[in-house]
Amino acid sequence: MLRYLAKRLIGLIPVFFGITLISFFVIHLAPGKPTDIATSMNPKVSYEARERLEKLYGLDKPIPVQYFNWLKRVAVLDFGRSYIDDRPVSEKIAERIPITLLINILAMILILAIGIPMGVISAAKRGTLLDRSTTVFAFIGFSIPEFWLALLLMSLFSITLGWLPISGIKSFDFARLGIGAKILDIARHLILPVCISAFGSLAGISRYMRTAMVGVIHQDYIRTARAKGLRESQVIYKHALKNALLPVITILGLSVPGLIGGSVIFESIFAIPGMGRLFYESVMARDYPTIMGILSIGALLTLLGNLLADIAYSYADPRIRVTEEE
Repeated sequence: MLRYLAKRLIGLIPVFFGITLISFFVIHLAPGKPTDIATSMNPKVSYEARERLEKLYGLDKPIPVQYFNWLKRVAVLDFGRSYIDDRPVSEKIAERIPITLLINILAMILILAIGIPMGVISAAKRGTLLDRSTTVFAFIGFSIPEFWLALLLMSLFSITLGWLPISGIKSFDFARLGIGAKILDIARHLILPVCISAFGSLAGISRYMRTAMVGVIHQDYIRTARAKGLRESQVIYKHALKNALLPVITILGLSVPGLIGGSVIFESIFAIPGMGRLFYESVMARDYPTIMGILSIGALLTLLGNLLADIAYSYADPRIRVTEEE
């Protein structure tokens, strides 16, 4: 297992650099330059001043040279300095990434806690009203855009009912609250973003779980378990569930990029100071170092998520573990 893990970690290195290479070239294809914000709106800025500013940022060099210089800095864990406020990119990301990771981890827990049982029960009660209800829920989850659902829930729970905060992560009087009140305040601010983040994936996981369970519960060993007189709950949760989880584990690994990408949407809507909102602001300002820093962190988290999914896959199916050791 350790040898397999070492091979996978080494294999992630060229994939990571391939992602950064493509991302670096793509962001430079977008119209506009970082210097446009500082110069285009000021008629007093001369052409020579614009050239000096581009030279200061290193934008006068060919793109391959710029990428190579960026790569040398990343090798020593230096993402450069932001074009907006001249702060270190790593410092800006370190301030924003905890809240983004918290929201995505909570969303993943919600997806697992609700989506898997929902799929299992739907498969066990196939053809019933409960099964049809979960199918309708899945179609709704796939169809509703996240930004539109976020606006509807904000209007209902924040404006109409006044139950939840409308934006941000803390209240204005957060500093004067006690420890318990602070935790409750942050929790109330996180309810809507976490639910919005998990909604689409929750519907998908429940469908994948149902499909996998339906395929497993008709296998011969399941009929044998029932013939032994085992309770239906034992048959479903002890014998069928473990094998049905195999394709779902793969889907969970692939859902990590969607969760991270969705952060850009709901963090912008809810004005949450996370990495997704920082990415949006950086793209609008053509802040190349910050954009590349966030894309690199997102790529790394995605690759690690897929690696963890493969490890979980091998533990769920001993046959895969034996193949890896051979």
